[in-house]
Amino acid sequence: MRKLNLKWQFKGDKIMLMIVIFLSFLSILMVFSTSNMRVLNHLTHLAFCFGMMIACYVIDYRKIAILTPLMLLFALALLIMTIVSQAVRGVTIFGHDVQTFYLIGFMVLFYITNYIAHKYNAGQTLTTQNIMYLFGVVGIFTLGMAKLNMSTAIIFFITCTVIFFIAHVEMKWVMMLFGVGVFAAVLLASIVLIGMKSDKGIEIGRMTTFVNRITYYITKDNVNGYGDQMVLSRAAIARGGFHPTGPGKGVIKYRLPENSTDYAFASLYEEVGITVGILIIMSYLIFFYRAREISKESGGPFGKLFAFAIGFWLTCQALVHIGVNCDLLPATGQTLPFISSGGASLAVSGIAVGILLNISKVNNIRKENEGR
Repeated sequence: MRKLNLKWQFKGDKIMLMIVIFLSFLSILMVFSTSNMRVLNHLTHLAFCFGMMIACYVIDYRKIAILTPLMLLFALALLIMTIVSQAVRGVTIFGHDVQTFYLIGFMVLFYITNYIAHKYNAGQTLTTQNIMYLFGVVGIFTLGMAKLNMSTAIIFFITCTVIFFIAHVEMKWVMMLFGVGVFAAVLLASIVLIGMKSDKGIEIGRMTTFVNRITYYITKDNVNGYGDQMVLSRAAIARGGFHPTGPGKGVIKYRLPENSTDYAFASLYEEVGITVGILIIMSYLIFFYRAREISKESGGPFGKLFAFAIGFWLTCQALVHIGVNCDLLPATGQTLPFISSGGASLAVSGIAVGILLNISKVNNIRKENEGR
């Protein structure tokens, strides 16, 4: 009689999983250090994140793809709700503000990569109508995001542009999309800047805040106080350096606004120093490299496109966050994946990595079968 094999074997990318666990451990240290009253809440969010990651690792990502049309409709509805909501960059659910742009961006990326892959699997090429349709989808969601969070809109737009490039869309179309995006961003910023200099004033969501932050970054004129957080962030990183304060002994972090979200890297760096800081940066770079390898090994266009898209999206978000904290980029509202606190961002990151691990599992199983 055949014995039942109860041994469960992880067949996903082990390096990627180790990176996520390492970053999550640092997030617990950072949240406990900045506010030990929130650590239980953060642990709950992390548990939900890993629960979603396990679920997405187990379920075949190709079966989830059939839901992409519904995902796009839900993303559109969520975008409209976010724009009309009184909450900042999100919606209010049971008295709590929930950021929605990470989920919206994830679902749209899922839809776009699956749409392109479906055409390629059917032996078709993207027609001009197909490309214009996808550009329209990207444009609608980018503009909607830009109203409340310009940095997230820029990262989303660049990620979509990279997807089209990886999918071998003709370069003239890719350049056209990029050019239109740059023109629209400059136009919006110019309109807001002109309005700020006039008596009338022109408000387009949070564009005024975005322009003020760019202005401070260029001029270093902090008359409006938009540079306070940048000054404190630099001070926290300078204080860490080669002689960090040690866990729980940081001081500047308590004056940093959003010290466990938008300025998580600076808050952590003050206490752990340059060695761990470099490890964090290297972790995200290795994460992107592993996502790229998973993409290359994928047997179908959907796995190739989506694995690369998720790797690029999360890594770009992380590097922008670190760049802002180090005063290399103007201030944004980007969180640090798997380190910053926050339920929505952690949940979406868990789902994204779970699907990446699922794609790598499918790749490894296919290679095992080919080797027999």
